Amino acid sequence: MERNRKTGTRPNLKTKQFSTLHIEIFEQILVSGKTNWELNKQFGYTKRSHCIVDHSRKVMYKLLAFERLTREENMEKVIYPRIYKFWWKRLLDNHRQALLTKAIIPAYYEEISRSTKRSLAVH
Repeated sequence: MERNRKTGTRPNLKTKQFSTLHIEIFEQILVSGKTNWELNKQFGYTKRSHCIVDHSRKVMYKLLAFERLTREENMEKVIYPRIYKFWWKRLLDNHRQALLTKAIIPAYYEEISRSTKRSLAVH
């Protein structure tokens, strides 16, 4: 039984809700200076995964809601967060506590060893 290369490199994230991982990814976009591809690698996603963008947008939309700003009027800031990183960082710092109270701690599936996978496949 061979591992699919695309799914084999993804993190085994069990939780699908807004989590502290989303906040961490968004903060890395703002302060690290890394590209999305580099962040995908850092967080265990495939090179072309869209998860980094999706997770960070969840945070941005929540920050806009806290500030009572509309998505439509701020879409450019959502699409290009690195250009507006100082603006986003100020919002993140102002609302960090509120975000953390809404966020859950991410849970991961346990990694199954290859020998266990083989024995499960045989039975």
